[in-house]
Amino acid sequence: MSELETIQASYAQALGRDGRITKTQRQILATALKLFAEKGYEEVSTREIADCAGVAEGTLFHNFVNKNGILEAIMQPIVQRILPATLTALDQAVLNKTTNTLEAFIVTLCRDRVQFVDRNRASLAVILSQFFNNQKDRQAVLDMATPDVLAQAGQAMDRLKVAGELVDWPNRIILQLVFSTLGGYLVERIMVPTAAEIEQERAVQYLSDFLVNGLSPRRMPLHADKN
Repeated sequence: MSELETIQASYAQALGRDGRITKTQRQILATALKLFAEKGYEEVSTREIADCAGVAEGTLFHNFVNKNGILEAIMQPIVQRILPATLTALDQAVLNKTTNTLEAFIVTLCRDRVQFVDRNRASLAVILSQFFNNQKDRQAVLDMATPDVLAQAGQAMDRLKVAGELVDWPNRIILQLVFSTLGGYLVERIMVPTAAEIEQERAVQYLSDFLVNGLSPRRMPLHADKN
């Protein structure tokens, strides 16, 4: 799979299905996302976008006013439809896989997330920059965890608890710990080039070892339960 695939391919398909967007607008938006992903938003000029899209710069301004208008037009379908659908598909791949051990569940989850980030690092860097700079887009990203996915995650954790594989903590706390650990590492893998130099399976090993050791009921507790 190529560096520019899942998100950019899904975005191009979404543009093609949207009857409200003209052919010229589709060319500009798809070209802009590709350039932003390759070079970074700040390094790309409207002239370069127009030249690569095969349109006059005045045509670009007529359709989107400025470069920020292009970015906003790109982000809306990605944040509202494409990214949630992509992440939900990954969640379902993990949740639908029947696993009897905490290690199998965590390794599957970590591998899916690391592979997804590596396939889409450039596009995700654009999305993250907007995440930090735009409150509306930031909230939309934070709201992506749907009730159905959370409920299924809770059922998976309950099964692992019954099997004696998962520490008997509230599911909400377990999810917070898992996704804060994964999220913190994956953001660095997206934004810091040296972090991405760690080979995928080695990264999965580090993440899964840390999480499994922390969430196993067989670990040595630091604090005795007073209840």
